[in-house]
Amino acid sequence: MNLKRIEIKYELDFNELCTRLENVRLRGFPHIKIYENADITIRPFSSQEVREKLFTPQPSIYKPILERISRLENLFFKKGIDIFSLERGVDYIATDENEEETEWTLIPPVVEVLPIHFMKEGGLNYSLLVGPELSSLMQDKGYQLNPELSELSCPEYEKFMGTTAKVPEICDGSHRIEFGLKRKKQNILLIDTSKPGFPYYAAPKPYSCIHEELEKDDNKNDKTHVLISPGHKMLYRLFPSGGINSGTVRPTKEKFD
Repeated sequence: MNLKRIEIKYELDFNELCTRLENVRLRGFPHIKIYENADITIRPFSSQEVREKLFTPQPSIYKPILERISRLENLFFKKGIDIFSLERGVDYIATDENEEETEWTLIPPVVEVLPIHFMKEGGLNYSLLVGPELSSLMQDKGYQLNPELSELSCPEYEKFMGTTAKVPEICDGSHRIEFGLKRKKQNILLIDTSKPGFPYYAAPKPYSCIHEELEKDDNKNDKTHVLISPGHKMLYRLFPSGGINSGTVRPTKEKFD
């Protein structure tokens, strides 16, 4: 979409933003509110903190999308809104070059703080993160944990080996975070204590490896899914509002099949 203009419809405060997030469901478990009773905060991250502390499900960044972030930043700036310093949410209508209108909600980039089990011999152990309900459905459907999880390795994992560590993994807004590295600080929404038993659908990889992927294939899909396909789709978060692009990627009306 080549964005032409935006129209602000509604600005929701932090409490209302939390209420929306607390109603986020899972694609395969629509009765589960994954962020219900979670600890939700917004805090600034420096560029150094982003590179050193955050993890991402997909190290490669799509450069054309980064260019669209620049356009979005300019359009919101004209409305008096800095998209990198958000402390709330903004409902808006986007109009593209074909005069087609779509509805979105802009929120700070979302990072989930997840308990990850790092094995002594290397790799990630997700079996301890799978709760009874997910395990039962996996057995019924024949889904299995992705064997690649136990083979993941990188220097940043070594300090966690043999322990369970809380890992901040980007859930939504990764392109905005990357684009925002040119700023001194940017606001990020942290969600801690998500509902246990339903891990995030892709394994965390250190953010520091992003720049190694930037010059490679722009369309490379380098996610390591927790469950083998198509089971990983059960764990998709169905955001009631968008972030940059998740409004159309994960519509709430879509059913898991």
